[in-house]
Amino acid sequence: MSFTVDYGEYRDILDSLGRLDKAANREMREEASMIAESIMMPAIKSAISSHAPAYATKLNQTVRTNQDRLPSVKIGDSKKMSTRGTVLSSRTAGGSGVFSGGATSNMIRFGTIKGSYISRSGRPQLWAEGIRPGWTDTADNAYAEPAFAAWTNTAQDLIDRWNRGF
Repeated sequence: MSFTVDYGEYRDILDSLGRLDKAANREMREEASMIAESIMMPAIKSAISSHAPAYATKLNQTVRTNQDRLPSVKIGDSKKMSTRGTVLSSRTAGGSGVFSGGATSNMIRFGTIKGSYISRSGRPQLWAEGIRPGWTDTADNAYAEPAFAAWTNTAQDLIDRWNRGF
C-alpha cells in the first residue's frame, strides 16, 4: 500500500484539531495513543521480529507511543549504558551501548532498516550485513489502513460530539 500525503490538507487537519477545546484535544491525544498502541505497535514489533530476529528483543523494547493527536510511535533511543548498567549520556566517553560494540538502539534501528552501511566515522557497519532491509514497509502495510480508519472514525466521533456540545 502506498499513499501520498497532501501537506496542505494535513496542515488544515492539524489546525482544525488545534481549534478544539483543551478537553477535546486531550481526548484526541488519548485516542490516538490507544490506536498506536493497539494497531501500530504490534505490527511494528512483528515486522522487526521477522526481519531482524537477532536484534528484535532489544529493539522491540524501545517501541513506544507518542502523545500526539495523530497515532504515532517512536522506535529506538540514544541511551548508552555504563558497565554497571546505569544510563549515561550518549556523548559520555566510556559508555557502551546495549548492543555489541556499544551500539545504541537508534543505531540498530537504522541498520535493520538499511542493512550494512558506512557510519559517520567512515567505518563499515558489517553487523548489519545479513539484515534484510524492509521491515518498515512490512509494518506500514500491516497498520496503515486500519490505523487510519480507526483514527478517522475516532476524529469524526469526537468532532460530532464536540459540535453537539458534549
